[in-house]
Amino acid sequence: MTFRIINENIKTLKGDNMIKGENIFLRSIQKNDIKCLNQWKNDEETFMYLGGGFMPTSIDQQEKWLDSMMDTTGNNKRFIICDNNNLSVGMIGLYDINWIHRTCEIGIYIGNKEAKGKGYGKEACILIEKFAKEYVNLRKIKLNVVSDNKNALNMWQSLGYIKVGEYLKDRYIKGSYKDLTLMEKFL
Repeated sequence: MTFRIINENIKTLKGDNMIKGENIFLRSIQKNDIKCLNQWKNDEETFMYLGGGFMPTSIDQQEKWLDSMMDTTGNNKRFIICDNNNLSVGMIGLYDINWIHRTCEIGIYIGNKEAKGKGYGKEACILIEKFAKEYVNLRKIKLNVVSDNKNALNMWQSLGYIKVGEYLKDRYIKGSYKDLTLMEKFL
């Protein structure tokens, strides 16, 4: 995949910092993202496999979290995924960055149902991996994925992540406990 690197991979457009790819770009979270973030958070299909699980949340409660989600100065770096029409389609982030060991976890979801299956998630992962390696100086990314989530497992494997372990009956989803696959990739 070729990247359109603008201004050393970070570009300003309408005040947004962004990391540009071919079909999508990653930009910083803004306060006006609250409506789509809340819509996605309240979608069972989108959130049931994610770490926090599905838990309906009011927009008022989510507004309380928004400042910490927007903050990229600490150990978490979150970005909104947008298509080339500037439509917000999901979120991706590097989490629990360990500045000594140069490792982190990755998390992603495509919340816009019309954007699913277009390869935006995979491209977002490639972009954030490049950012993690070239600008944050990270050397390894780790993740956990529900073992039943075959689409996610296939995507991670296609990106070069390898299975390094498994937690049995670790996540409670829709009335039963599901296994969790542990994966990692050296950048």
